Amino acid sequence: MKAFNFLTKRAFYINLFIIIALVIIIIEAAFFSLNSYTRHGEEIVVPDFVGKNCDSVLQQYADVFHFVMLDSIYAKNLPEGSFFQQDPLPNSKVKKGRNLYYVKVSEAPERVVMPNLRNLSLRQAMVLLKSNGLKVSELEFVEHFAKNAVVEQLFNGDTIEPGSEIIKGSAVKLLVGYGRDDKKTHLPNLLTVKKANVKNLLHEASLNIGEEFFMEYDANEKYRVYKMEPAYDIQTLVTLGSAVNVWYRSENQFDFDSYGRELFKKDSVLSVMKKKKLSDDTIKYVTDSFDYILTHRLFKFDSISKEYDKNLILEKDFFEYIYRDENLDIDSLYFEIYESRIDTNYYYYED
Repeated sequence: MKAFNFLTKRAFYINLFIIIALVIIIIEAAFFSLNSYTRHGEEIVVPDFVGKNCDSVLQQYADVFHFVMLDSIYAKNLPEGSFFQQDPLPNSKVKKGRNLYYVKVSEAPERVVMPNLRNLSLRQAMVLLKSNGLKVSELEFVEHFAKNAVVEQLFNGDTIEPGSEIIKGSAVKLLVGYGRDDKKTHLPNLLTVKKANVKNLLHEASLNIGEEFFMEYDANEKYRVYKMEPAYDIQTLVTLGSAVNVWYRSENQFDFDSYGRELFKKDSVLSVMKKKKLSDDTIKYVTDSFDYILTHRLFKFDSISKEYDKNLILEKDFFEYIYRDENLDIDSLYFEIYESRIDTNYYYYED
């Protein structure tokens, strides 16, 4: 028991108290130092710097953030030398002294080097322009022995030489050769195509965009082609460089999926009729009937419109209605279709 005699001595308890007190003081000091270092509870809200002058912001907030510029780009909708993008985002809560990364609006548009397109095919020229951040504004066809070969490159009405600096995103006009053969080309089928792809598809087909009509109001990315002029037909040929007029509707208000299926059905039926060598009159009447249905169907998303569309079906009584004012032998016409075992029923597809 002598080993525990120290428990009865007053000096032991004094030393124990001193040790406990020192431990508590050390722990408190450590927590105080940590809070001071990390600025615990001292968060600040990040302002919205987008559109504000970079020099002014950096000077005003030099003691609050450590600014790091990542890149500079050209933007038409923001002032030169202003913030284009920031990270952390506005209204974020961060500690004072935090790195703030930003992208600056350059004080001049980004420029690229104009490539040499002369003697390239139109397709090669378009690919090269795109890879250099440029695009085609218009095609003009001129007399030249090589068909679809680029004869000259123009910018703002003047020749632009290879190696010249030009603003990125600019549109270049190309003079292209007619060639020695036929000056005709096939129409591309633009129906249901998104607006962003129309001009490029026309240029690839050696054609130009004509007038553009918008039948409904919506955002640009929602527009798709509802109608084109000249009307698409696989056999229709037009002169190289011709303009094609386009009508757009919104995919939010018009059922382009159903519309596209019905267009495919029409093309399939007519293709079979031609292979079976039905009379030109029969093919014409069936084509007109399909076009009537396509024009008069609503192609809306609501149930009432869909029910209305179902009633427009290409059957014998429908032929009789379409051509009621013409002196036609509908029975003979329909019999030729029936005997050829061609399904002309124009069913409405449910989603």
